[in-house]
Amino acid sequence: MRAVELNGYDGLDSLRVVEIPTPKVAANECLIEVKATGINFAELELTRGRYGVGKEPPFIMGFEAAGVVRAIGASVGSVKVGDRVTAIASSGGYAQYATAVAAMAIPIPQGISYAEATTMPIQGLTAHLLLTQVARVQPPESLLIQAAAGGVGTYLVQLAKILGVRKVIALVGSPEKVDVVESLGADIVVDTSKADWGERVFAATDGVGVNVVMEAAAGDFGKQSFRLLAPFGRMIMFGARNAHDTFGPKEIQQLIYKNQTISAFNLPSYKPEDVAASVGPLVELIAGGKLRLIVSGEFPLDRVKDAFEAFASRQTIGKVVLIPNDTTPAAQTEPRECCVGGFAS
Repeated sequence: MRAVELNGYDGLDSLRVVEIPTPKVAANECLIEVKATGINFAELELTRGRYGVGKEPPFIMGFEAAGVVRAIGASVGSVKVGDRVTAIASSGGYAQYATAVAAMAIPIPQGISYAEATTMPIQGLTAHLLLTQVARVQPPESLLIQAAAGGVGTYLVQLAKILGVRKVIALVGSPEKVDVVESLGADIVVDTSKADWGERVFAATDGVGVNVVMEAAAGDFGKQSFRLLAPFGRMIMFGARNAHDTFGPKEIQQLIYKNQTISAFNLPSYKPEDVAASVGPLVELIAGGKLRLIVSGEFPLDRVKDAFEAFASRQTIGKVVLIPNDTTPAAQTEPRECCVGGFAS
């Protein structure tokens, strides 16, 4: 089968398409014929050696996969051959076939495409867990969401409004993203390419500051967001960018003097039973048409570098996906845009 291998940490130059044997299933696994697999920021960081996965190159890339179950292990009873599922991939999702722990496979609701389904196991669950189990945002509170047009961000905006959060303030990186994020339900959308974005957020909270910051950006941008926290506010740090962040004396003083807290979240090390508790509610919302699953574009496997470049440009909205079984010659293929939930993404 064809797959994308990472053979070093030299960025996108370390990615190559290779021919390897189809993986074998363990007793607790299922084999998925991969119809779509998504790109996450952690995978971009991984190509640069800035995200640990506990193994050294070469190995097959891809944290997730959506497709059809083609084989199951001896002890599997939760899925059957022919089921449409999406899951975190054990063997690497950037391939025509991938294995996954069957108990963690998520059924794809009717009417949801494989490309859309790639948003569920990492981004959808991350957003649901962040809001319900980590931040525990209450309806009267205000919530600031960084990178609101990204994969996790688009879920956070929608889920926060479904949960009844009074004021959702969404940050986006360009004017082109404002209308899309507004259509997802954000109460206020602020374009951070404008120098006064911090003042606009502060004004939106009547000069009090925000109760909760969903912190995905780190660095100077993260510190600006941190300064917007209200007394007794809390910042939730998640995502690969924050793994290399630092806090100085000024930030520590602010935490103490304003009685603030910082929490952190990492999906791979979260308790499986807590992750499982979010699967049912998330699938129910998606099946009921309450959430828009947004895909920016689809690329064949041979164009994996182009897909990463599109993702890294920060011009995309929602998910960028690879289609491993797309056999269209790479030189003749352009990324296909998807129209999801009534608007072009």
